[in-house]
Amino acid sequence: MTGKVPDDLLRVSDLAPQTLVELLDLAVGMKQEPLGWERDLRGGAIGCVFEKPSTRTRVSLAVAAHRLGMAAIVLNRGELQLGHGESVGDTVRVLSSYLDAITVRTFDHAVVEQMADAASVPVINALSNTHHPCQSLADLLTLREHFGTLAGMTAAFIGDGTSNTCNSFLAACAASGMHLTIAAPPGYETDEDILEEARSLMAQTGGSVSLTTEPIEAVGAAQAVYAEVWVPMDKGHEREERTERLAAYRVDDALLAHAPREAVAMHCLPATRGQEITSEVLDGPRSLVWRQAQNRLPTAQAVLHTFITTARRCTA
Repeated sequence: MTGKVPDDLLRVSDLAPQTLVELLDLAVGMKQEPLGWERDLRGGAIGCVFEKPSTRTRVSLAVAAHRLGMAAIVLNRGELQLGHGESVGDTVRVLSSYLDAITVRTFDHAVVEQMADAASVPVINALSNTHHPCQSLADLLTLREHFGTLAGMTAAFIGDGTSNTCNSFLAACAASGMHLTIAAPPGYETDEDILEEARSLMAQTGGSVSLTTEPIEAVGAAQAVYAEVWVPMDKGHEREERTERLAAYRVDDALLAHAPREAVAMHCLPATRGQEITSEVLDGPRSLVWRQAQNRLPTAQAVLHTFITTARRCTA
């Protein structure tokens, strides 16, 4: 890999555009030949520290590790001394002496940053409240497979502009030179610092980001229309308010009728059918959702291989 690989993957913006392209290229190769790299890291292990439930992230990381000849050890907070008073730093220092990488799925992004500060092996953010980089890599691979290119593409994100998926997809669009419109109701706008960071990179890559409160306006030129769950795991107490405020932001056939004929629908899953996306769209001919889920595996494999082999070279 010629692009610079950072020590950790905490946010999509940790990856330089060239490094991102090379990761996607590697994922393509791993998707075509899943066991072609099984000797490279044989005998190693990754830790999966999960404080949130998971389906796609947990399984894709475990299978990716297996295809690289590695063990994946799932660690729930209640099973660790973290749940009994040990500090994050002390836990991670010990785990670093056993593992080749630590993946973490948690609530507060500060926990991921604390782990990265304390660890001597790569830390991979498998989801925090503000960033979801592993999902966005799968999103980009899916779009590149379908359309053949990313630079110059147009996309719309419909719903909660404050979500971790929106933040990471925005950063992914910025690195790829894509044009993104975010349609969100008042009070659900993307953080201004995250927007400014994306705009700064887009000035170099040729991308752009615009904001609106109108879903129909957002999808008017969009080749990809992205929906996401309205009530994430940590927002259950806001269910009634969110359901009411986001009701006009459902991705359905009526909304897609305002998009170009080639437009596709995306969703990071799990989906609440009939809320943020209808079954007709989710299971319909314009849906790329199931390929997105499938692509979580080769992109996870590419991330683990890239970060672990880079770290090993640096410590050799």
